[in-house]
Amino acid sequence: MSHTFFQDGVGTDAAAAVTWVRKRLDGSTVDSGTATVGTVGDGIYTFPLPASAVLDTHTVDWTGSYGGAPFTARDFVEFVGGHLFGLAEARAMPPALNVTVYPWAMLADRRVATEDECERICNVAMVPRFKRRVLDGKGTPDLITPDLMLLTLRAVSVDGVALTGPELAAVGVTDSGIITLDTGYSGGGVWPRGRRNIVVEYEHGYDYPPPDVAEAGMLRLRDRLGQFDTSTPTRAISFTTSEGGTYRLSTPSKTKTGHPNVDAVYEAARLDPGGFA
Repeated sequence: MSHTFFQDGVGTDAAAAVTWVRKRLDGSTVDSGTATVGTVGDGIYTFPLPASAVLDTHTVDWTGSYGGAPFTARDFVEFVGGHLFGLAEARAMPPALNVTVYPWAMLADRRVATEDECERICNVAMVPRFKRRVLDGKGTPDLITPDLMLLTLRAVSVDGVALTGPELAAVGVTDSGIITLDTGYSGGGVWPRGRRNIVVEYEHGYDYPPPDVAEAGMLRLRDRLGQFDTSTPTRAISFTTSEGGTYRLSTPSKTKTGHPNVDAVYEAARLDPGGFA
């Protein structure tokens, strides 16, 4: 795990040691320590981040000082069940990407943006992910989450009281994102009515991404790298060639990337929150 501190756009070391604290989203501390500084003067601090077999999201707070003024910077670390596609696979996709022009770090950064966009448009995680949500109880047996394809319910607390193992086993999850109570819950067969009174932790998403979506994601990655840039103005919605031909261009929107071959696949893979389309 690394973090670079900048001062006026230049990587700069802190005045003293930088410490870090890693926590779960519920605020419980996982571990902490003193960061290792890299090359003196580059402002890069690191610590070894162990691999995790459990899907989760952690915060990492880096604390130090500059000129006597204390500061804290926060990063988020998500342990996921895989990626939309492999970086080596994306690089090898014809035409192969030159490693000097497109280094691995650049591909990794663009892949994160590509995955987030894909899942936002398709309305479903393409690989298993973890979520912690704070929801409102409605006095009904069903609790609607913002995520589809629920896989496993990890924990639930109601008004600060965690459900026991047997109670948790009495709660069902659905592909449509609904958490349903059974009569095995001691509080009754309904979620108590309240404002942000229920905290749920669960895993959701596909076990693995559909092959056509993965391929479309790699195509979109290349689009984000600017590999397909042309002399056409980026804001153009149509243009006329010197020979007199007129072309209309696909443009991005809330549910479209602007790349027709990618958008066709994403549209087919998109799930409707009210039921699968």
